[in-house]
Amino acid sequence: MFNERTYTILELTLKEFIGNGKPVSSKQLTKKYKLGVKDATIRAELNNLTEAGFLSQPHISGGRVPTDKGYQFIVNFAMKNLISSVGLVNKHMNQLTNILLNRDLNNFIDGFSQEMNLLGAGYENSTSNFYKSGLGELFENLELETKNDFYEIAKDFERLDEKFKALPRLLNNHSGPQIFIGEKSPITQSRHLAVIIDEYNIDGDKFYIAAIGPKRMDYQKNLKFFKQIKETYERKRKK
Repeated sequence: MFNERTYTILELTLKEFIGNGKPVSSKQLTKKYKLGVKDATIRAELNNLTEAGFLSQPHISGGRVPTDKGYQFIVNFAMKNLISSVGLVNKHMNQLTNILLNRDLNNFIDGFSQEMNLLGAGYENSTSNFYKSGLGELFENLELETKNDFYEIAKDFERLDEKFKALPRLLNNHSGPQIFIGEKSPITQSRHLAVIIDEYNIDGDKFYIAAIGPKRMDYQKNLKFFKQIKETYERKRKK
């Protein structure tokens, strides 16, 4: 088990990388945050976190980047600290939830994708209808280096409808959104992607909504958006 300082350094390292996509160094953390310890101490903590599998060091003399285990840590942190946000509903959120209430699922996924700036997908269990939107938004946020990386993403996109048909069995009435990171996702196989999925009850039918984007996404912000949509929808549905 790590102490509080180690977890704080891990959290800040993940925050910095998600913010700018660049490897994070001990010098950078020392300069930006008042941690009350010297650069050498932070470097030692980063070494410990790397050995534990939360971070990796692409170059010997370079900074650290998160591993899937590191991303899972920030996801768990975001889920634990997710609070009710109904009081913050804005005009766009009201419009989106009204579209969902009217069962205009295709337009809902379009608007959902635009608001999140990620690829949006939806699956209606009773009809097996599948909706998707935002491939441009997805590629806009990805940082791919090889042709094979592009091939993996394109292949995932082509098979999305097949993967979504298995969601009722995979989620099994799970309460609240679920997040899958990298190759462990049942929806995508690319190591570059993360998926957030939630389940809705629309007039007795199950409707699954997913946001697909880079692993380097703002999980706290996106989870809050998911929670806000669902809480607003449920509140309006009960009126």
